[in-house]
Amino acid sequence: MTAMEQKEESRYGKLFKTILISGGALLINSLISFCLVPVISNTVGTEAYGFVSMAKNFEQYAMILTAALNAFAVRYIAIRYHEDNLEQANIYFSSTFFGDAFLATLLFVVALVCIFFLDSIFQISPELVTDVKLLFLFIFVNFWIVTMTTAFTSTAHIKNKLDVAGIFKVMAYLSEAMLLVGCYSFLKPAVYYVGAGRALQAVVLAIGAIWIWRRYAKELVIKTRFFSTHSVQNLLSNGIWTSMNSLGGVLNDGLDLWICNLMLTPLGMGQLAIAKTFHSFFNGIFSVISQSFEPLFLKSYATGEIGTLMKELKLSMKVSGMLSNILFAGFVALGVSFYRLWIPKEDIMLVYGLTIISNLATVPSGPMFPLYYIYVLTAKNRFPTIVTIFGGIFNVSAMYILLSTTSLGNYAILWTSVIVSVVIAFISNPLYMAHVLKQPWHTFYPGMILNIVSCAIMTALFYGLSKLYQPSSWLMLILSAIALFFIGASLHLTVVCNKEERHRIIQMLMRKKNLE
Repeated sequence: MTAMEQKEESRYGKLFKTILISGGALLINSLISFCLVPVISNTVGTEAYGFVSMAKNFEQYAMILTAALNAFAVRYIAIRYHEDNLEQANIYFSSTFFGDAFLATLLFVVALVCIFFLDSIFQISPELVTDVKLLFLFIFVNFWIVTMTTAFTSTAHIKNKLDVAGIFKVMAYLSEAMLLVGCYSFLKPAVYYVGAGRALQAVVLAIGAIWIWRRYAKELVIKTRFFSTHSVQNLLSNGIWTSMNSLGGVLNDGLDLWICNLMLTPLGMGQLAIAKTFHSFFNGIFSVISQSFEPLFLKSYATGEIGTLMKELKLSMKVSGMLSNILFAGFVALGVSFYRLWIPKEDIMLVYGLTIISNLATVPSGPMFPLYYIYVLTAKNRFPTIVTIFGGIFNVSAMYILLSTTSLGNYAILWTSVIVSVVIAFISNPLYMAHVLKQPWHTFYPGMILNIVSCAIMTALFYGLSKLYQPSSWLMLILSAIALFFIGASLHLTVVCNKEERHRIIQMLMRKKNLE
């Protein structure tokens, strides 16, 4: 094996290790969410679970404001660091920390005022008011801690130590799980335990981020003399577009629970929140793949290795697309059985239908998710932001009209979001991504089309198999899901990957015990 091949195997070996550890952390976090739904809906009520999802959404709204400062922080710190410009790296590192400290504290104070008047803003059953307010309070404690430690988390990207960060995620999620098990086992059921668990999770993650910083990148320091208003302005001038893009994302996908609460019923909001649990899980999978590739993208772009960058981008599409297709097709086949075991007291077919619709957009957007980082690499995100905002305005307007003039209910909320998301994912994003990288306009379309073909074949095959057998116990459901995973992975690798890519992926799987 040549030195170049050894270097490449090391890069992709580290990538695979990161995906495994981060994926394990996500699995633990998802299991917590899945266990919470029946516990909360059966003890406190379906309405209460709707407020859990809504509180997390409002945390995301606050994150939109901090994204203006943080979206490009890792990029600037990492690029200056890889250029061996340590002084500039420290300037961006310190400026990010002090800027976040100000923003996080300001937004937390605003949140406290809003929480005090929460029952005047939403429809909340009287017996849930105190519980829901405490839930929001703990969720925003989590927000404050996460925002304060953003600068420290950049060191995991710089040093490609996301696998180590993944270990701390596992520890954080296990700590959260133990707290929730204790609370729901020995105390009166309440939804604010979920917020307390999130706050504990944030504390463990903060400790991990600081440890990675001190262990692997102690040359990066936080000092007031490194604070630079010019650097903050530079971060904001680029990051403001990311905030606006996130606002467009909220209009496209994040206001549905709020609108459902105000225009339909709290029960309908709870049913929609349950259906979107899988949507959040899908996005979590995509984030794991994307974040695992980001250190590779950053280094290739910073060192001017565009050929290597394109190779990594296309590989990330195929890996992310494989998982999105298996998840979508697998849920089509096993979703009804899963819901019958998970939430037998709910309207199974309604929630199943809502879940399928909410995840239709993952078919084109799944393989594209890691590629969104292109906008961070190139610092060119104005056009996609404008597209997302206009799409979001159209989505909310169409949603309001349909809810006011038809009896579609939750279906109106989901279909408008899906249509807008599919158009953006399949048309504007791949064209503009190719443009900013100075590549042919059709660069990403072959991979997208092959992914759709793979998903169509996989869904038809899985659906046919589901007609032959439907599991009726958790054990058989898990075994069925594992079998479908391997069938789907084999099919996807055959349809989407060429011989060299299949060989590399299989080689990484076979050599996983020897990964660095």
